[in-house]
Amino acid sequence: MATPEATRNYFKRLAHKEIPVHSIRDFGKTGWQVSSIGFGGYRIRHDSAEHARALRYALLNGFNLIDTSSNYGDGGSEMLIGNLLHEMFERDEVHRDEIVLVSKVGYIQGQNLRLVQDAEARGQPFPEVVEYADGCWHCIHPEFLEDQLSRSLERLNLPSLDVYLLHNPEYFLADAQKRGELDLAAARERYFMRIGEAFRWMEEKVAEGKIKAYGISSNTFPAAADDFEFTSLEEALRAAETIAEDHHFQVIQFPFNLFEPAACTRKNQANGGKTLLELARERNLATLANRPLNAMVNGGMVRLASFARSDPQDIRQEFDKYLAILSDLESRFTADLLPGLPDDLSKDALMQVFSLSQQLSNALEMFPSWEHWDHVRQNYLMPQSYATLSYLDQKLAENPAWASWSRAYAEALLVFLENITRKYENDAQKRSVQIERQLDSLDASLRDSETLSQKALQVLTSVP
Repeated sequence: MATPEATRNYFKRLAHKEIPVHSIRDFGKTGWQVSSIGFGGYRIRHDSAEHARALRYALLNGFNLIDTSSNYGDGGSEMLIGNLLHEMFERDEVHRDEIVLVSKVGYIQGQNLRLVQDAEARGQPFPEVVEYADGCWHCIHPEFLEDQLSRSLERLNLPSLDVYLLHNPEYFLADAQKRGELDLAAARERYFMRIGEAFRWMEEKVAEGKIKAYGISSNTFPAAADDFEFTSLEEALRAAETIAEDHHFQVIQFPFNLFEPAACTRKNQANGGKTLLELARERNLATLANRPLNAMVNGGMVRLASFARSDPQDIRQEFDKYLAILSDLESRFTADLLPGLPDDLSKDALMQVFSLSQQLSNALEMFPSWEHWDHVRQNYLMPQSYATLSYLDQKLAENPAWASWSRAYAEALLVFLENITRKYENDAQKRSVQIERQLDSLDASLRDSETLSQKALQVLTSVP
């Protein structure tokens, strides 16, 4: 686990990096010192060499705070982090007690959803599961937390975590409002009863040495106090205090970015007398900002980043070229490969997967924004296509015709998708330039930061 002394020594050891003093923060009452900017694991994939290089660079250059979750990359985020940390510990590049590692629990998606559904089918369901939507359930009952902590530690290849957070427990409130079975007072009473049970379990894990501190990551900490899904920090503190006077509820996480400043502007605590950050500072809680570069605006997302610009004519020419290549490859698959595939494979499903030249024939015009396109590409197109290719590569390992086609298709698809991305990056960059100009006009010091991401983070880290 992280220790106060080791986290301080980490920054002393990297003194030659000339890390600014304001880039090092005390982490609440834990005694740890951490970098003001952490490494976020949301999009991290277990098989990405690029992501591993980025994390290694961060750890070697003054970023000793890592934030991940059991559902990021369907567990792949924790897996990559664990694998890389193990390698770096073995090489003596960093030490375990210098690093503050945060993970989260609660989401039931992907392999966790299958796990919970299998348990239900066996007649041994996890208690208090919130079936919020197809493909997205939630649970913070101690039985589920026990299962999930062991899985997270196994993926991380570690015996313990520094911080363990309940991940968006407000799904219970959202579900209660949707169902209309509880009024606001009853829903909140039951909500904090569940949180209290989870806290009691977490105190047991602290005593066992499995975690050092715990807390809540909630998108509704900064919400208006009368919002049905509002998570009150005061009530969460009361829940912890009923369990132990010297409790270990020491960390909170919430959205905070240029477009969502409510954590420091909305007085939703102490009967409207304090903001979330004011109360957290008063109680010496460590605070983590999530989505610092992904702002939710008018129901959509705005990525606070600068994007490369490309020649629109080049984009169109490349699009037409690779659309034709994909179309030819998919026609060859249907005519030459599909008839000879084993009968246990769903040929209709495979034809759907390998029909992207039809599905994306109008891709340069069909998406409203870069954010929408990126969501579809990252969460649907690439996982579905490359997971299917990988599965068939193993199943058809002795088929040279398939191997040749698979390599060609994977390469062409990657270029095709990247080219579509270039078009939407052009659109997004126009908006980013406008935001940059507004920021520069408000604070001349921001002009020294080259990208919108740097400017956005500079503003956030200036908040005490």
